[in-house]
Amino acid sequence: MLTLKEGAFFVADAHENEDRRGFWNFLQALEKGEICTPQLFLMGDIFDLLVGEISASHTFAKPYIASLENLCEKMEVYYLEGNHDFNLSCFFQKVRVIPLQNQPLILHTSKGKKEKFFLAHGDIFLNPFLQFLLKSLRNRFLLCFLNVLNFLTFSSISKQILARQKRKNLFYKIENFKILAYKRYEKYQAKGAWVIEGHYHQNLFLKEERVKYFNLPSFAYERSFFVVKFAPEVKFEKQQLRGQNV
Repeated sequence: MLTLKEGAFFVADAHENEDRRGFWNFLQALEKGEICTPQLFLMGDIFDLLVGEISASHTFAKPYIASLENLCEKMEVYYLEGNHDFNLSCFFQKVRVIPLQNQPLILHTSKGKKEKFFLAHGDIFLNPFLQFLLKSLRNRFLLCFLNVLNFLTFSSISKQILARQKRKNLFYKIENFKILAYKRYEKYQAKGAWVIEGHYHQNLFLKEERVKYFNLPSFAYERSFFVVKFAPEVKFEKQQLRGQNV
């Protein structure tokens, strides 16, 4: 049984790229001990593009991968794959990678509080067509073919993806997202447990009698991450990275 520890950090949707380096500063602050945690949960889409079979996506991520592996000497690191970063097990030996098919990751609290948490990037329980597309995109034979095509076209495919991502608005509000949150909570069959997701970037926190749901904002917005506290009740405290200090 996996245990969620008090003081755990949650980071979602950093969408790191050559023009956006906030997550790198966050990792440096952790390595230097300027911020500390027993557990780090990366909730997916940490990079704009990182795919195991797409070699053009590897170079930018190499120092991040090395840093995360080093941090495993100090803390537990869990990486829940998203829809921009997947097939990651080839990169990590110490980081615990949670692929889409193994989400949600289920944890319990320590100290006998009997709280339960369902963690996922947020791209599960979608409509059948989208689920088919996401599964197809993770097919290694297709990705190897695309990698060869990308190489032969001088990385035109990966460059187009990254260029489009740089133009993407990460900070939009979804109308009536609260209604969608209720529907998504039901799909988890969590029965009073917590559901924690990224993907939608909405920063919506619901704590009601039968629904405990938190949709994390994009880390890229205000470089915000969240620390879990247990006393007197479970809560998620927002913190912001300023330079390399909180």
